Amino acid sequence: MIITLTTDFGLADPFVGIMKGVILGIAPNVRLVDVTHEIPSYDILEAAFLLDTAYRYFPPGTIHVIVVDPGVGSARRPIVAAANGHIFITPDNGVLSFVLAAESKAPPPAVYWITNDTLFLNAVSQTFHGRDIFAPVAAHLARGTPIESVGPRIADFTWKSPPKPSVRDGKLVGKVLRIDKFGNIVTNLRRQDLPAEFTIHVASLVITRLCSNFSEADPGEYFAIEGSTGYIELALNQGSAAAALKVRRGAEIEVESGSVNQ
Repeated sequence: MIITLTTDFGLADPFVGIMKGVILGIAPNVRLVDVTHEIPSYDILEAAFLLDTAYRYFPPGTIHVIVVDPGVGSARRPIVAAANGHIFITPDNGVLSFVLAAESKAPPPAVYWITNDTLFLNAVSQTFHGRDIFAPVAAHLARGTPIESVGPRIADFTWKSPPKPSVRDGKLVGKVLRIDKFGNIVTNLRRQDLPAEFTIHVASLVITRLCSNFSEADPGEYFAIEGSTGYIELALNQGSAAAALKVRRGAEIEVESGSVNQ
């Protein structure tokens, strides 16, 4: 059985290692995979997006633990969701929004509120539910504990519609979903959203070229590319487009049909 871990903990503190120790203490034969622990602190949208891009590349039945939890210790619920052939253990704060959006053509997800405290560590901290609730529940499920035993099934789980492109004044308006490590600007646009000839306006720049790979662009050239996530990215060959253009997540991207003189 595989358990993946996605958090905003970073690696400077022992939190990730402690969660692994808890899991291995209950289910010593599981395989642990780190997806990332570099989610920006408290950034639920980033976690939701990266989870959706990563989980589908793991075998069906994989258990995914996601701890990006600005509401830890509050009334927010810990949940387990069975969706798309995988199991997700998270706080109920919308981190599964992208994953559950893919359920539109599938049976509705089975989501359970984790209330069975026999699956927790003996003492539950108000600040480290990753250690005391999420990690041990994942380990017990990996050992064969039925998912229905974690607590009651719920239908009112938190779900936030992922940002989608809209039309305004005859222009397609997209948004920046994230900035990756290389400074590429990941938008919520798909290849099919772009007409054969297009003009993308981002910050003070106009982009009219869609490249099939990074080396197709000249050094220092701005261009669009379909990234590995399936979304259109705006890039600067051998540089950080986001830093050069001072673009942040949430910024708008406008798309027009046809080209313009630059």
